[in-house]
Amino acid sequence: MKARVSGLGLWVPPEVRTNDAWSPAFIAAARERGDRLLVDIPAAGDGLDAITAGHLAAEAADPFLGAVTRHVSVDEPAWRAEAAAGAAALADAGIAGEDLDAVLSWSIVADRPMLPSATRVAHELGARRAWATGADSGCASALVQLDLAAALVESGRARHVLLTQSHLITRAFPLGHPASPGVGDGATAMVISASESAGILTTCSTSQGEYWDAVTWVRGEAETDTPWYEAGGPFGPGSRNREGAKALMQHTVRFGVDTIREACRRAAVRPEAIGALASVQPRGWIPGAIAEGLGLDPALAPTTYARLAHLGGAGVVANLAACREAGLLRPGTLVALYAQGAGFTRSATLLRWEV
Repeated sequence: MKARVSGLGLWVPPEVRTNDAWSPAFIAAARERGDRLLVDIPAAGDGLDAITAGHLAAEAADPFLGAVTRHVSVDEPAWRAEAAAGAAALADAGIAGEDLDAVLSWSIVADRPMLPSATRVAHELGARRAWATGADSGCASALVQLDLAAALVESGRARHVLLTQSHLITRAFPLGHPASPGVGDGATAMVISASESAGILTTCSTSQGEYWDAVTWVRGEAETDTPWYEAGGPFGPGSRNREGAKALMQHTVRFGVDTIREACRRAAVRPEAIGALASVQPRGWIPGAIAEGLGLDPALAPTTYARLAHLGGAGVVANLAACREAGLLRPGTLVALYAQGAGFTRSATLLRWEV
């Protein structure tokens, strides 16, 4: 038995935050700050570095990094957002919750420590036969989940698996944070189902622990960063390895190109045969830049960044849905997915699209 993506779902909160939410003082400070983490322009060493350098140079003076709007959730629990996205994915797949055999979840801001949303999502969707658990590889989680789900289906241990991802991150970003304009809230879901033909061809994943603390949750500066299980200040996204964090941004296009190329090698397909590409979007230009680095037309890699901003691990699924909306996902189309997440893990999936 083979596995395929049979359903997609996207949920965003109703509140929309436009760029005028940030004060003129914030905008002026952002333009004068000079050393914004993840915006430093690398020296162009080869064609891939030149692609990255060109895009970073173009946005260097933009405090909004290309985002125009983003959706904001004040107090929506992760499980509810994921259940809404999951319900949409089930409807898209034409199945009910009771048809599910497993549910895998990822929440960048968990409702409770060490308590995955998957069990609550399964309950809310009526997945009474399913087992449920979390699967966390940072913003690469959607593709790690997909790989696990494909293995369950291909081994005959499941017929339908629901994958959910929530990125309710703005509650952790005060408006004064330099990166706050570039992030948005949302949740996505995929259904992986049994298929007679090979929908999901391969997933290639690599972890690089040298970047373990490059992007992480922090409490202020290093001297005030107490362990999470002790009393302390508020948590927020940050870094304990700033040079590593800059390296991740500088090499994201290279990581995407190299990981997709390796997936193509494993699947014995040519990169130039890719007809659609969906990627995470820490910047709006990254999906198209990865396509360009592969020698593809950037138009094959739609992005939702301008209207949704950075959606973390939900971005690759949101952009896969954007590929479908753009008419790129025709039967038999070779689709490449790319995601990378804190820790650091990078993953690429190749699949043949099936209606």
